[in-house]
Amino acid sequence: MASSTAAPFDPMEPFARDDVLREVLDGFETFDYKLYGPIPLRFHRGQATKYEFDLNLGVVHFTEQDFAGLSEIVQRINAKWGTQMTFCVYPSKEKARDMILNVRGSPMAPAEID
Repeated sequence: MASSTAAPFDPMEPFARDDVLREVLDGFETFDYKLYGPIPLRFHRGQATKYEFDLNLGVVHFTEQDFAGLSEIVQRINAKWGTQMTFCVYPSKEKARDMILNVRGSPMAPAEID
């Protein structure tokens, strides 16, 4: 879905740029969860769109330190690129106990309730 780095940057479609998407994914891929260390990237329900992506983290117990660290990644990207990226965590319906990290790069991402 992403395009080359030569594409003009639109903060409402941040993951349309390969370099921005890679920077965000690198931040989550190298994040050191308190109880588990880094968790390999595994997309949930397909690859990233220009607006959002979901990562299947598996069975994870989050600590306050984890949420603070994930927030720091998002805040750093938002400050650098002028985006409005947010994240949330929800349980997978497909695989019991797996937790999904939803990363929304823009308020333009479609709202899904399933």
